[in-house]
Amino acid sequence: MKYVVLIRHGESYTNRNGILSSELNRYRLTEEGVEQARFTGEQLGGLKFSGIISSPVLRAVETANIINQYLNLEIKTDERAIESDFGEYNGKRIVDIPDKSRDELGMESFESQQGRMIDLINSFSGNYIVVSHSFPIKCALSHFLDLGEQESFGIDIRHASMSVINCEIGKVLSIGSLLLSNQIKKILND
Repeated sequence: MKYVVLIRHGESYTNRNGILSSELNRYRLTEEGVEQARFTGEQLGGLKFSGIISSPVLRAVETANIINQYLNLEIKTDERAIESDFGEYNGKRIVDIPDKSRDELGMESFESQQGRMIDLINSFSGNYIVVSHSFPIKCALSHFLDLGEQESFGIDIRHASMSVINCEIGKVLSIGSLLLSNQIKKILND
């Protein structure tokens, strides 16, 4: 990719109920999540993109479809943009999960998620929107910022937020933003 806009899905019932879930078709966007996706779509309307790539998880697909109302692009789902593999903790409430590392809990590693997200980014040419989930987006950003897992903990990826990367020079232009600056809009339209 030349430029990628990484977008976290809008608020879903997993978020509202504090549940970890990588289930494909179980949790929809909340009404607020729908509005968040619309706002993001409005921010992106009129900008030039080659397409939208979405995680196959319902909340991401719904977000991509709402954003696409403002862009009218082809949407592809891609397993590499999927939510983290939570292992035996899939479907569990966050407050009920022991305070241990992802590795100790048998969850998908930081390195695995980073590798699949970078592989996804490197697989396409042009400017793309990728709708994914908080932790995979943090992993991709950490690659370009040269941060390890622990250093990435301070990165805040809000619902329906946009993180923009110039992939050609490996430069992060924004992180978890709800608004795109005029400078970034100009770059994406060149």
